[in-house]
Amino acid sequence: MLLLQALLFLLILPSHEGITATEGPGALVPPPKETCAGWMAGIPGYPGHNGIPGRDGRDGTPGEKGEKGDAGVLGPKGDPGDAGMTGAEGPRGFPGTPGRKGEPGEAAYMYHSAFSVGLETRVTVPNVPIRFTKIFYNQQNHYDGSTGKFHCNIPGLYYFSYHITVYMKDVKVSLFKKDKAVLFTYDQYQEKNVDQASGSMLLHLEASFSTMIPTDCH
Repeated sequence: MLLLQALLFLLILPSHEGITATEGPGALVPPPKETCAGWMAGIPGYPGHNGIPGRDGRDGTPGEKGEKGDAGVLGPKGDPGDAGMTGAEGPRGFPGTPGRKGEPGEAAYMYHSAFSVGLETRVTVPNVPIRFTKIFYNQQNHYDGSTGKFHCNIPGLYYFSYHITVYMKDVKVSLFKKDKAVLFTYDQYQEKNVDQASGSMLLHLEASFSTMIPTDCH
């Protein structure tokens, strides 16, 4: 009977007005001094649930500048930019090395115009062109034996010369360029003597010009 009363007394004590709240989970505050000397603490309760997270705090003050980091990986090559403006002309460079000798070219074609003629008979008709009928050279056919005239087909500088044997009569010959005499040769006959006369001249002829040698025998 006494044991039952003691248990009831212990169960009633926690609801006594003199017990104060705990400050933390599982911590009991000692009973007041007026309580019974046979007071016993109850079993600790379970921990409470975690509260919701608090709000973000204010930004802190900027820290000191850190040390320079390592160089990053080289990036890919960029697209070509627009062409810039043409710069000023630079100074003249040094002469280059001579190139290789070229291949031999084709031989240039040389134009020829020449004739060499002579007489087969005596000239007896004066003041007419001498017709040289003995042909030594006339490959280009620029000398006309039927008229006694040379026709220029290739413009250029020509050399004319003639040689005359004088006997029995005085002789006078002239070299004509078109209708104008450009060279005269006169030789006087000497009895019982054979003489020689000659003449030569450089002439610049244009195409279609002609030359002839008329004679004037006395």
